[in-house]
Amino acid sequence: MSYKLQSFKTSEEHDVEQWNHRSLEGELQSFKGRTLTRIFDHYLNGGQLRILEGGCGFGAWCEWFQERGHQVIGIEYDKNVVGKAKQFKSDIAVELGDITNLNYPDGQFDAYISLGVIEHFEHGPQQALKEAHRILKAGGLAFITTPYVTVLRRFVSHPIRSLYFLIRKIKGHPNYFWEYRFTKKELRSFLEEAGFEVIHSDVDDYEPTVGNRHIGLWADWFFLRKLDGEIWELNSFGKLILRILRFFPPHWFCSGLHLVARAKKNGEHRVGKKNRN
Repeated sequence: MSYKLQSFKTSEEHDVEQWNHRSLEGELQSFKGRTLTRIFDHYLNGGQLRILEGGCGFGAWCEWFQERGHQVIGIEYDKNVVGKAKQFKSDIAVELGDITNLNYPDGQFDAYISLGVIEHFEHGPQQALKEAHRILKAGGLAFITTPYVTVLRRFVSHPIRSLYFLIRKIKGHPNYFWEYRFTKKELRSFLEEAGFEVIHSDVDDYEPTVGNRHIGLWADWFFLRKLDGEIWELNSFGKLILRILRFFPPHWFCSGLHLVARAKKNGEHRVGKKNRN
């Protein structure tokens, strides 16, 4: 079952806090060692591709893909984030829009990227995934990441968090929805329902060779974050915990799940590299 993560902050307050301390350059630096880059390089190597990123923030991944010769458009719903992205780089490929109602005709893109976005729709991710399928060409690839219900979260962080918010509720304090954390079965089911065929799954975090950053630990345990550090950067205690956790499989304690899915349509063709797994 998915876990419905609550917060003591509204989504608007989260947005302000999340983006106030980030920069385009910092985001680009944080991509080094991400499992995502390995997967993107494997599948999106079929020449110049037309890519849409749904929920792009400052557009750092748009920049990353453009550097590799692809044509990219990033869609962001928050006009303040779009404005700040344009301040960082005036011609950055970021547009204001709604990923549940994209302003593009059917079958316009070779690939669709959505990284940690669809879990924030309290009514569910179905409409966003339906739109992703619509704007993809036959055989186009979708790269979807969401927070994952890991062993560490299921048995440690989620029970602690649920108890904390139960106490808040008993005391009469308001709790707000922030995100869902899905199991692999649930996310696969959502994609298949939208018309996709899942062809690959992986963790979304940092490679085992990276010892100073980890998204899962940084996101769930605030006291493991490096004070005034970059995004996902751990303090000394956090790095020690990470070294201990490395003895276990990465999917036990990672941040997210990454599924690669192919859009099934009539007259389909394959985009990028065929999966060999």
